[in-house]
Amino acid sequence: MTERNSSPDQNIKSKDLESLWEFVPLADYHIPSLPARSAAATSWTSLKRIFRRVNEESRAAVKEEAKLRLFTQARLKYLVQPLNLTEAARALDSSLNEWMMAFTPDRSVKLVIGQPHGSHAEIVRQWGLRYRATPITPPTYKQIFTRDLHWFDSWPESDLPWVLPNLERCYLRHTSGLTLLRELFERSENGRLGRGLIGCDSWGWAYLQRVWPVPRPDALTLQAFDGQRLARLLTHLVVLRSNRRICFRNAKTGNDILTIPATNSAVPEEIVELAAHSRGNVGIAILYWRNSLRTEPDMEETNSDADKRMSEQGETEEERVWVSAKLSEPVLPIEADEDTALVLHALLLHGGMPASLLPELLPLSQYRCMAILLRLRNAGVVEWGQGCWWVAGLAYENVRSFLRGHDYLADGF
Repeated sequence: MTERNSSPDQNIKSKDLESLWEFVPLADYHIPSLPARSAAATSWTSLKRIFRRVNEESRAAVKEEAKLRLFTQARLKYLVQPLNLTEAARALDSSLNEWMMAFTPDRSVKLVIGQPHGSHAEIVRQWGLRYRATPITPPTYKQIFTRDLHWFDSWPESDLPWVLPNLERCYLRHTSGLTLLRELFERSENGRLGRGLIGCDSWGWAYLQRVWPVPRPDALTLQAFDGQRLARLLTHLVVLRSNRRICFRNAKTGNDILTIPATNSAVPEEIVELAAHSRGNVGIAILYWRNSLRTEPDMEETNSDADKRMSEQGETEEERVWVSAKLSEPVLPIEADEDTALVLHALLLHGGMPASLLPELLPLSQYRCMAILLRLRNAGVVEWGQGCWWVAGLAYENVRSFLRGHDYLADGF
């Protein structure tokens, strides 16, 4: 096993990362709060306010935003690595240990609910790999519409566990789109499917609770990342080269936000505010952070030259990474109307979907749906890939507020 061959430092880091992830019942999810002294606590309109604390004695920015530039993707991947969800799956396993060890558990099927861009499906998949669980593929849209019960033939006949990572892909908000889902709930409640773990998007779950109003207080979710945990995670996502210290600084004030290796344990207010604005959604918070990082052009010496010089002198070089104070979230077009709300709500309820399905679910023509999607894509509000449209991560909070403002059903986070 890899863990047995790991160095002591690697094991310590693994344990520290594992402690960042915690799965709790839905009712125990706590949205991070803003610091009491923060001016953003009383007025918050966009991410521009996250890093805007300005020295009252000098309104001049330390770094002119226009003179900063984006990092190359090659460099950015060392400053913000992709999330390794192995530790998240291990933390989930700890929460499910008693259920897995029980010979006859109270419920044969457990649920994990995750927010958009929170990687709930991948965590469930990785948990399944630990037990060689049978992965269940969601039904095709044709199977959903035709109510094809042969979908259940994919369940294992043995005592091995199974995982269904994307419950939100197993139904359609349509009169003919709920039969398989209701059958799945009935069979799982009666224990006919054996032991299994289901992952579901939080928006889909909000809707499905109305379709099958059976309380599930045992459903788990990833606990919100507050400022302290988020700061620790962002630190772990940095790949630090030898003889190098990285300092993330507020481009507006010049104040240090994070220094790696850390020089103190205090949690900067900017990170606390970022956690609060993201409502504890770690995937969204990392997207904001990654898109806010800037560097200075025309450095006097390249990083490689500096590394060589510092290595020869035995010194530690400090690399400055500027955190933009002007990162804007995509906003909905000014002409966004009720039709726009219908399309966005459908995308969230189903965890994304092809444009061709929208007219089947909404009182809109194919051309109207496509026009709305293209307008939203041009505004950065939605994205397309792998045959589906979905709400972009950086636009999620604005879309959520827009739908809640129009009294649409929203998730419980």
